[in-house]
Amino acid sequence: MYGQTVAIGHVSAEVVEAVSVSSLAVTGFNLSSANNSTATAQLNQSDWNYENVNLGAIKINSGKDVACNVVMKSAELSDNNGNGFTIEASALNNNQLDAQRADGNQTLQLNGIARIAQGQASGLYQGSYTMVFAYN
Repeated sequence: MYGQTVAIGHVSAEVVEAVSVSSLAVTGFNLSSANNSTATAQLNQSDWNYENVNLGAIKINSGKDVACNVVMKSAELSDNNGNGFTIEASALNNNQLDAQRADGNQTLQLNGIARIAQGQASGLYQGSYTMVFAYN
């Protein structure tokens, strides 16, 4: 007897471009609050102070044909006594021209708006924010 077997396989692959992100984020800053002794359970819109915050920058290096979306969630900061406030974080393209973003390299400026109650307790507050990078 003699026999022969033939096997045919189908292979597919996807090559993806490498992406790297480096942080130049600012992790400490000072904020000021008006020294009113506002201690109401529900604060009105006029009871809040808003202050712009520079959160630093993120450098993204990727292939020139890679599209990237950035989603940022607000930061919740609190102290050891249970006091807290929020920072609405956002990423801007730093007004770079297309020529300055050659080959997928770009810098995103991170900004935020701190929402602080008038009479906010002074002290050290800690928290974090989340950044999600979605690539196509």
